[in-house]
Amino acid sequence: MGVLKSVSVDEITSRGSIRSEDVARMRQAYYDDGIIGQSEAEVLIRLNDACPVQDTSWAWFYVEAITDFIVNQAEPEGYVTAANADWLISAITKDGKIQSKTELDLVVHVLDKARWSPERLVRFALEEVRRAVV
Repeated sequence: MGVLKSVSVDEITSRGSIRSEDVARMRQAYYDDGIIGQSEAEVLIRLNDACPVQDTSWAWFYVEAITDFIVNQAEPEGYVTAANADWLISAITKDGKIQSKTELDLVVHVLDKARWSPERLVRFALEEVRRAVV
């Protein structure tokens, strides 16, 4: 997938912001081939963490791309395995907790799009929603 070849990850990280033109380039590259691998998903997660300033278009692209990786690209397609759920939870949390609304939206979107998800991911999402409300 050329998502990350379409932008300079180092430049984005160093400036600490994801601009609309960055998202537009990543989105175009993503739609050109429709494939996202684990290494690219991990870089997107690192970008999300490293850039406190984010264009509003970033959140939906981020949620869409990571959900596509977890639900449609990782085997078995359409299902979230226990290993993939553990990977997602550890990749987006600090001290076992979600830090942003975008990350919470991601987990909820994964659960919505998957045909099946492990109970651990469902319980994690419910706990994070409870924590966000309280």
